[in-house]
Amino acid sequence: MYITKLGVFLAVTLYGTTVFASTQHNMMDMNDSAMNHAMVDRDEMHDHGNDIFMAGSLENTWLWADGGQNIWSTSFEGWVGNDENKLFLYATQEKETSERNTFDVTALYSRNIATFWDAQAGLRYRQDDNLPQHQKRLDAVVGIHGLAPYFFETNAYLYVGQYRYSAVQLETSRDILLTQKLIAQPYLDTTWVMQDRAKFGNKTGLANVESGLKVRYEINKIVMPFIDVAYHYKTAPKHMVEIHQEPSDHAVYAGIGLLLKF
Repeated sequence: MYITKLGVFLAVTLYGTTVFASTQHNMMDMNDSAMNHAMVDRDEMHDHGNDIFMAGSLENTWLWADGGQNIWSTSFEGWVGNDENKLFLYATQEKETSERNTFDVTALYSRNIATFWDAQAGLRYRQDDNLPQHQKRLDAVVGIHGLAPYFFETNAYLYVGQYRYSAVQLETSRDILLTQKLIAQPYLDTTWVMQDRAKFGNKTGLANVESGLKVRYEINKIVMPFIDVAYHYKTAPKHMVEIHQEPSDHAVYAGIGLLLKF
């Protein structure tokens, strides 16, 4: 009887030890599997942050004023890169009635420094065919790009270039959804010249202001026609002031445009 009880006790003990060891082994396998999944998820997140993306937009605008002035402008904006590092390219071309073309091209390296904010640096080439000299100029650019509070998309740049040129530029706009496809966009673009020693350069002070409202209709994610009502103010170059022409020009414009996103 004693031997029988001892045998039962030993059998139960061996079975319990086997079950406990098996359970411990399964728990270790589950922990290893969870750790492996976590490592894979982190790797996938890291890899996703290094994926290369690109986007661009092309905007054409035709504006008219009561005084007979007309403005035709084209602007391109594009970027390529990942979440932390991007290369931005901006290009604008503009022509007013009875004037020649002006255009500029800017290339910027953009580095993410905070949530919604990038620091940018690069070069800008600009050409004004209306000037008798110094039509082509090159500027260094530093600034920030991102979303200010209340979702105002903001660009703020400092330019330093030839002939002791220095200026600051502020661009800001905000999208306001009227419907799912109809969007209003108030905007402001200003440039303040701190110094320009070129003979036919800008006067010191406020050089230009463009403020207005665009209302666009998104036919789809690519094609977006819009209407634009804006106030434009621009100071004349120094050589025009010297020959007793108007020191500044300002007018209210209205017109249409087409935005393409890709």
